[in-house]
Amino acid sequence: MTIRKLGPYGVPVPRPTKLIVLHSDSEIAQQFKSGTLSEPCTVTKGSIAQSLGIDGQHSYKDSNSVLPVTLVQIDLLQIEYRTEFSKDSVIRTYVAGSLSLQHHTPFSTFLILSNSGILRGRDVLPRAHPNDGFADVLEIDAAINMRQRALAWHRSKTGSHLPHPQCKASRSVEYQWSGRSSNMIADGVTHKGVVWLNCKVLPDAMSIYF
Repeated sequence: MTIRKLGPYGVPVPRPTKLIVLHSDSEIAQQFKSGTLSEPCTVTKGSIAQSLGIDGQHSYKDSNSVLPVTLVQIDLLQIEYRTEFSKDSVIRTYVAGSLSLQHHTPFSTFLILSNSGILRGRDVLPRAHPNDGFADVLEIDAAINMRQRALAWHRSKTGSHLPHPQCKASRSVEYQWSGRSSNMIADGVTHKGVVWLNCKVLPDAMSIYF
């Protein structure tokens, strides 16, 4: 069940006898895609781990501990997209953390869709929560100059870059974009030549123990 604003998140449960250890947002998405959701999972790195306050390997290093662990549900983003190389063919992938669209380099990023709110360790969408039932969206005005981009990126360390007159933040359960050929970076994996995408939130898609 998705969280309510200011409501508690996670429940204490007995520690599973065996945990699948995932090491990144992309591994979370791949675990979902594999269909083996009955196996209990933990995660050690990435934006989901950061948003949950998981530090390195502490989530599973005490494998013989009898102390309870925390069980949380997280949403995932289902991404369907087309590229300039196969415009009529829709490709599907999944995102646990964040997705960005850029033309050439990270400094040309013009769109961020996020489940965790965190991109490359920065708090780019401070209102985001991995189980609130929304994708958080940051649309960056193409007219923003390089100095303002650099300043906003620096301030995103603490989430203080918003509000910004050339950055529009919003939330949605489904979001669609189309435009010129762009690089889509989904949980750190680059997909080139994207010209259309549709993002849909999958509530309570995964269980994470830590």
